Amino acid sequence: MNERELVRDLVKKYAEFAFSDKAKTDALNWGRLNALDASARPPIILDQLPWHEFSGSDELRCVSSDPLLRGLEQYFRRELFRLNHFGADLVPPAYYPLGKVFTDTGYGINTILQDESGHKNAETHLFVDQLPDVESLKKLKKRVITAYPEKTAENKALVEDVIGDIIEVRPTGVMIWAAIWDHITFWKGAESCLYAVIDEPEFVHKMMRILVDVEMDAIDQLEAQELLAAGPGTKCHCVETYTDEERYKAIDQAHIRTSDCWISGAAQIFSEVSPAMHDEFEIEYLKPLYDRFGWVNYGCCEPLSRKIDIIRKMKTVRSISASPWTDVDVQAESMGGDFVMLRKPNPAYVRSGYPDADSVKKEVRNTLKACRRSGTPVAFVLKDITTVNYRFEGLTEWVGLVKAEIENF
Repeated sequence: MNERELVRDLVKKYAEFAFSDKAKTDALNWGRLNALDASARPPIILDQLPWHEFSGSDELRCVSSDPLLRGLEQYFRRELFRLNHFGADLVPPAYYPLGKVFTDTGYGINTILQDESGHKNAETHLFVDQLPDVESLKKLKKRVITAYPEKTAENKALVEDVIGDIIEVRPTGVMIWAAIWDHITFWKGAESCLYAVIDEPEFVHKMMRILVDVEMDAIDQLEAQELLAAGPGTKCHCVETYTDEERYKAIDQAHIRTSDCWISGAAQIFSEVSPAMHDEFEIEYLKPLYDRFGWVNYGCCEPLSRKIDIIRKMKTVRSISASPWTDVDVQAESMGGDFVMLRKPNPAYVRSGYPDADSVKKEVRNTLKACRRSGTPVAFVLKDITTVNYRFEGLTEWVGLVKAEIENF
């Protein structure tokens, strides 16, 4: 089998999943969940995987030498690996999402790491504070985004020549991750950020005004140049976006507007700040940005159980993260049936490669109890998986444990 035939064979196997009855059923269930139907079965999804630990598997070993074929081979090998081993409620797109070609000049500032010789290979980092004062804010520039539709069309023709008779090749834009405070943390460092909101609030207010203006302008550019992504097959911060609403079903793929899109964001550095401070330095600034979008997936690793009231100020929030560090009972009661809870199980329970079964089951059971009491739709999203000790089978076993708890609840 030559390289071209090998890729086509992988795509045919993928298409069997993408056009299966299971994919259709799972998409409908996600649609009910995202439309706030608390009776929807809690879906399970895994993302942000430690692919380097799976590289020894023959299923993932790429053999193509041609750059185009190798890129396709890697994409479909990884998708098939997920679907075969821990697909759970992942809905594979019924098309190949070909990234649209564009450039972005950035913010005029880059991340600079401090000397880390004392902790080589650490997963955490120390950052140089490049925005220490008001004068330094002049470094921040508006992003210039330039689409190259001719190059996108050229790439589409090349891919269609290989797989176009098997599956649609769809040029796809971007799903926005609007976590401005993630950027600020990389540019200033965590400690400097937290001191700044206490000691230099006016400086922080000025910085936020500048950055929100930059982001709003960038979004305008993405929308004007048809570089946004929306509709069936897209994922927003690891989660399926299917929504059982007419406006979702009516999205025009030829002209995607912000109001057609899901958007995600967070202020993870505010994990331990008060709700009032989180509101002052994040919500009040980001609300106009988020309100431009059809649906918002808010939060990541920060506990938000005592901040639901301020999140409610953003009118299009549909789902809210419930990290491993949240108080799930308090959060479910505060959310009620107004939002989807995206429960983020603790990835530490799979770190050895063998799931900590008792801890996994207890976490899932407590979540289901809290959400049933409050009528809160819920999904389980295992992400930020740094390690499974090179044993991917542990993720398959984790899915089995969670699925059994849901079925037997």
